[in-house]
Amino acid sequence: MAMKKTFLVLAALAAAVSLRAQSFETQVVDSLRPFILEDAFADVGACGVLDIKTIRPFNLDEATDLVKPCIDGVARKYSAKAVTEAGFLSAPQSGRPGKSGLLIKTDMVPGSKAHRDLVASIGRREGRLLGHLVKVLTKDEVQPASISTLQKAIDGCMLLTVVRDVRSGEDFVKIYGKCLTRNPDLKITEIRPGDGLTVTVKTDATGSQVEAYNGFVTVNAGKGPVQVMVVAYGSQIFLP
Repeated sequence: MAMKKTFLVLAALAAAVSLRAQSFETQVVDSLRPFILEDAFADVGACGVLDIKTIRPFNLDEATDLVKPCIDGVARKYSAKAVTEAGFLSAPQSGRPGKSGLLIKTDMVPGSKAHRDLVASIGRREGRLLGHLVKVLTKDEVQPASISTLQKAIDGCMLLTVVRDVRSGEDFVKIYGKCLTRNPDLKITEIRPGDGLTVTVKTDATGSQVEAYNGFVTVNAGKGPVQVMVVAYGSQIFLP
């Protein structure tokens, strides 16, 4: 009988120790959870688009439209705010334009779990989504470039009163190209359409003037205002 009681006491002690161990393990896991990087795109249905395989690469405008619902879903997952748009990821330097790509503007705090998860998830994809470089902007962080100084020249172009659609860089060049190349102050020697709503400009201007051309211009089009990205090169740079 005494042996039976001893066995029951030992069993109870073992159970108590096991429970304490499990409780401690649970506490450790819970305390480490905020530091464990997770896939920000996991369980977000709209992010399935990130694995689309196509013969023709998506241009920047197409990629922006496709990625936006995914990032919106990620923002909801982390109770955050996020806006996805095409933009410059770095400022222009020495006559070379800044790198263009996808900007994800958020209200995330730098180093927060949401921010670390999102940045790490993009990093696992070599810093690209649908083939385009990505930059995540945290709360109050300013994007490298926004409005091109060519906006003033565009606003001063004497055009027909009939508003025409601008759906591509080619449309922009047809409508505004001559206006820009004929402006002696701009020193633009060539303007050509790029992918989507993008144009490439080559100019004899130098230094800060050519760098300030990089950015967006807004034009009045058939369906309302349209933003066109301007990528500017100095004359000493070979135009690709």
